[in-house]
Amino acid sequence: MNVMTDLAPPVLDVRHLSITYGPLKAVRDVSFRIAPGESLGLIGESGSGKSSIAFAVMRYIKGAASGEVHLAGQEILSLPEPALAALRGRVAAMVYQDPMSALNPAIKVGEQIAEAIRLHRRAGKAEAWARSVELLTRVHLPRPAEIAHRYPHQLSGGQQQRVVIAMALACDPQLLIMDEPTTGLDVTTEAVILELVNELRRETGVAVLFISHNMGVVAQVCDRVGVLYAGQLVEEGTTQQVLRAPLHPYTVALMRAMPSIEGPRRRLAAIPGRLPDMRAPPPGCIFAARCAIADDNCHAEMPALEAAEQGAAGHRSRCHHRDDIATRLPPEPLVEEADLAELTAGRPRLQIVDVQKSFRARPALPFMRGPAPVRAVDHVTLDIAPGRTLAVVGESGSGKSTLARCVAGLILPEEGAIRLENDVLAPLVQKRGRGAQQAVQFIFQNPDAALNPHWSVAQIVGRPMTLYGFERDSAALKRRVIEHLEAVKLGERYLSLYPREMSGGEKQRVSIARAFAAQPRLIVCDEPTSALDISVQAAILNELLALQRQHDTSYLFISHDLGVVRHVAHQVAIMRQGRIVESGPPSAVFGTPREDYTKALIAAIPTLEPRQAPALVTA
Repeated sequence: MNVMTDLAPPVLDVRHLSITYGPLKAVRDVSFRIAPGESLGLIGESGSGKSSIAFAVMRYIKGAASGEVHLAGQEILSLPEPALAALRGRVAAMVYQDPMSALNPAIKVGEQIAEAIRLHRRAGKAEAWARSVELLTRVHLPRPAEIAHRYPHQLSGGQQQRVVIAMALACDPQLLIMDEPTTGLDVTTEAVILELVNELRRETGVAVLFISHNMGVVAQVCDRVGVLYAGQLVEEGTTQQVLRAPLHPYTVALMRAMPSIEGPRRRLAAIPGRLPDMRAPPPGCIFAARCAIADDNCHAEMPALEAAEQGAAGHRSRCHHRDDIATRLPPEPLVEEADLAELTAGRPRLQIVDVQKSFRARPALPFMRGPAPVRAVDHVTLDIAPGRTLAVVGESGSGKSTLARCVAGLILPEEGAIRLENDVLAPLVQKRGRGAQQAVQFIFQNPDAALNPHWSVAQIVGRPMTLYGFERDSAALKRRVIEHLEAVKLGERYLSLYPREMSGGEKQRVSIARAFAAQPRLIVCDEPTSALDISVQAAILNELLALQRQHDTSYLFISHDLGVVRHVAHQVAIMRQGRIVESGPPSAVFGTPREDYTKALIAAIPTLEPRQAPALVTA
């Protein structure tokens, strides 16, 4: 990127960077700059090369990198290892997506921060510890002196992420690299982390390379945006230019895949196809095979990264049709769904009646009295109509996943009952009859943990049909498995694949196919799209809705993403500290919320419009 925010030399200057992993061309000829105090966002799907670029900047890359990466004036790709080690932490620091992968579970968090200070600043033990507590204060953690003595597992996800940010700031780096730092966090914690990033930029002048697939998040923290697709920079410009008036079909497609809580509810525009094989990239436009407006020239000749004839000088696009993109890709007509507030008459499919569940933490030492039990689900009563979706929304720790596991029989509730139509379900799934087990299926957040790595897709999807006696003939079973795979936009070629051979979105589709193979009446969906790219998420949500209409299946949908909830739900229940504090149809809950807590959740949603900074909380 060639637009600087001031005349100061760039903190990071990447020139013609290419990265290969054997025959795989992961990144191709990418250039950009970041000035002091500036934040650049890199957005794109999984596999686009975002994280490879971040690791190359820190020279943690396992592949082969060519080009130049200048960090604070030093070219790091040719730097000797001792000099490189001195740069890491002191000049550039990295905040990872999963804080637990960056924190040592066996060392107190204060000591982990202090260790970096002693290493790079040659500080004494007492001085380093005091500095670590000061940094925990700076990232707005409550009781920082106490938290410094805790281990990572004793902190929430948001607290862990703030510890990692404090660790990255230990030596006052000039560049902060943030790789999906808010993925998996609830919306209010995410808002706090994003404002913390902006606060640090204002106060310290640190430059930020912010990697994300969420355009709303990028809009809150970034001055400029680069859009990556299959290892190429396909669009760049200011945040408002790229997100408000995109000049590349891929950026337009990402924008149309975003669910929103505003405007009419419409079908999300999932991007067809998949990333190209980067072992042999196509000769023309890298996006041509998935583009709605590609012509013969697009398939034959790679477009240059240039500004449109009538566009701003700093807004560039790698598209042959950049000059008339608005006329070639006009706004899609809104296809509104049926009224979500209408409920079918008759008995509910599922009734949750006065369910309660508490957890008691173990004392630190055997002879000590443990803390009072935490009531995760506090006398909750809800019901779901046939063929309808009830979404339960709340922050991490609100009790929504505990409630879902009580319904599925994975956790034993202390009080209350779960009724499926005319039957009271046994509290634990092991004690439920075969018919009740078949009737309630579960789609987990992480398909890697839910799919047997030693089974092929044919075995995974076919297992419910053999278990419940639907199909015993091998030829008929294969046909039925293929039908279920085609229903989630996969197909016969996936039959022999194993989970390790598929992307995250493909694995989640296999999980959905397996759930529907049991012919259930209710599916519990626990954050089924939270770890997926926006384009993959759109496809999964559209397929869930289509399958629901086809099979009249009811969903209990657990999520912290209000945009997703608004897209799929017929009824919404807001959960806080184990209690349902507000419920109703999405139009009422999101349009005219009654509770301050609901209003706070809605206000924290990252949108494409930069918002007023929220008050930083220390919880």
